[in-house]
Amino acid sequence: MFTKTNNVFKTSLSASLHYITVKGAGETPLVLIHGQGMCGLDYETVFEKLADDYTLYLVDCFGHGESEKESALYRCNVIGDAIAEFIQSEIKEPCVVSGHSSGGILAAYVAGKIPECVKGLMLEDPPFFNVQPGEFENTFVYKDSFQVTHGFLSQKEETEYIPYYIEHGYIYNYLGERFFGKEWVNKLAQEAREKLKINPGKLPDLNKVSAKSFQGFTYWNKFDLLFSESFYTGEWFNGVDQEEILKNVECPTVYLKAKTKYGKDKVLWAANTDESADRIMSILKIGKRKIVRSGHDIHFEKPRHFIKALKILRKMMK
Repeated sequence: MFTKTNNVFKTSLSASLHYITVKGAGETPLVLIHGQGMCGLDYETVFEKLADDYTLYLVDCFGHGESEKESALYRCNVIGDAIAEFIQSEIKEPCVVSGHSSGGILAAYVAGKIPECVKGLMLEDPPFFNVQPGEFENTFVYKDSFQVTHGFLSQKEETEYIPYYIEHGYIYNYLGERFFGKEWVNKLAQEAREKLKINPGKLPDLNKVSAKSFQGFTYWNKFDLLFSESFYTGEWFNGVDQEEILKNVECPTVYLKAKTKYGKDKVLWAANTDESADRIMSILKIGKRKIVRSGHDIHFEKPRHFIKALKILRKMMK
């Protein structure tokens, strides 16, 4: 059993940071930082198990969920400093921090920023060294997200993102070219438009593609697309260096990585190459790597492995 409460923390920037507290039998504070396009509620699948060992703090990053939405806030150091300030002001004791995807980069930044407040760190498939301009051009996330969002923001004809994403995104065109044909993609996009007219804001359940396929869009209506644009332009990393972020981490760290894979066209279908993953491990002072056969959202797809990784981290902290 656990209780869940919604809270708002006013940062020194006067920008509101929304967070959820989940309280069960556990007392150790665990701060969970979601990935891009999601929010704190993305961790619902692991609430109950984690609450046995931790008091959970689920932060909505700026641009997501119920937190402040203003493009000037969409920088790694701005969000990281806000979360660090939240930990110091609200939690007020050493905690464990776990971050997924871009949230993993933020989690590492926070651990380095306030080492006295972070006693353990989990990095859940963070895209270190494959996520900036010059690094990401042959990755799934660039071709199916950053590039598509940039295109959507640059036009005015299409008002709904999901139909635009189906028509211009990497994955549906990849499937169309290999199996179903381009016309299949166009029909799918049109069906999505019609479903969204009937149920605005609801993920479309299409004839050939179920709503579950759009799991990554679950919280899309509470996501500012300009956050994605900050990755496309590289502005998200203004003032920070990826290697320095990792060098500043002093606490025990578990690096939970989805197995590296590539599409038939040699596009990287993972957050990192194996070479980037090795680089991460070479920089971490106290680190263990766990590789999982999973998609990118490990805590959602393989919650048992996510919880097991946190147990490994607990042993490392003793």
